[in-house]
Amino acid sequence: MVCALAPSCHLKSFIEGDQMLWIIQIVSVMAIIVLAPLIWGIAQKTKAHFQGRQGPSLIQPYQIFAKTWTKETFVPEGSSWIFRLNPTVNVATLIVIAASIPWAGQIPTNWPHNVLSIFFLLGLERFSVALAGLDTATTFGGLGASRIATIGSGIEPAMLAAFGVLWVVSRHTQIETVVPFFTNASPSGFLPWGLALLSYLFVVIAETGRLPVDNPDTHLELTMMHEATILEYSGRLLAQEQLAMALKFTIIIGLGWVWLGPIVPFPWVNVVLHMVEIMASAMLLAWMESRFVKLRYFHLPRYVTLGAGIGLLGSYLAMSGGLR
Repeated sequence: MVCALAPSCHLKSFIEGDQMLWIIQIVSVMAIIVLAPLIWGIAQKTKAHFQGRQGPSLIQPYQIFAKTWTKETFVPEGSSWIFRLNPTVNVATLIVIAASIPWAGQIPTNWPHNVLSIFFLLGLERFSVALAGLDTATTFGGLGASRIATIGSGIEPAMLAAFGVLWVVSRHTQIETVVPFFTNASPSGFLPWGLALLSYLFVVIAETGRLPVDNPDTHLELTMMHEATILEYSGRLLAQEQLAMALKFTIIIGLGWVWLGPIVPFPWVNVVLHMVEIMASAMLLAWMESRFVKLRYFHLPRYVTLGAGIGLLGSYLAMSGGLR
């Protein structure tokens, strides 16, 4: 009883709890890095299944990464340091984004986790990819960079519109502050949340380069976007690009689930459940891909505009009191 009332005991329990959150956050980031190729493999396997093919093994992304890492690296003649630095920037940026997401539903004290900073970092990764594609001075590299920049200009407003509902109800840009508002929302308040999640689904498909926006499996140069910017990469640089692609796919999906908040009051269980949700979502996206064909490039602005419009509608309903 005496210890329970002593300030030193409260401070000790706070430090111990904060240290545990640090450990959970670090382990969560490491799990994202390790499981990202597996989640990419699950999506590819599921997509092949619905298309009537056997598909690759679930561990094939790991095998490709290991094989590519051991190959010799060639750099195009005339390319600058931008081309060499881009893969490292991409992987580092995505790891920082993964570290900024509260996978356990809680975040350590003074840990940076602003949603707007996540959006800015995603823009930095997209800009780096486009810049590297232009740096090679090849036809397809410039074509892919141009298309990535064009689609990115529509993705960013759609992301802000999807996040608008969260900002309206919480008046804050930290993810975990939104959770009480979602759990305490009235039945009518789930409509704005549903619109925000639907808008974010448009963002996930476009940001990860999946059908109907882009096809990561294409071998037709004229239809490439992201793949066109990394055609000149080889060896360890290409391995880093492959890891960055899997990381981005995993993180973008996981961010949507984290917005919905922790499922149980146990941090470790939340981390595990979020990983399961990401795997299930990868399978769902693969099923959706098998049902759609790639949109023509000039139709893509309508796609991203629709996603942004749905998010703005959800924000309007939230501002009008729909979440109370």
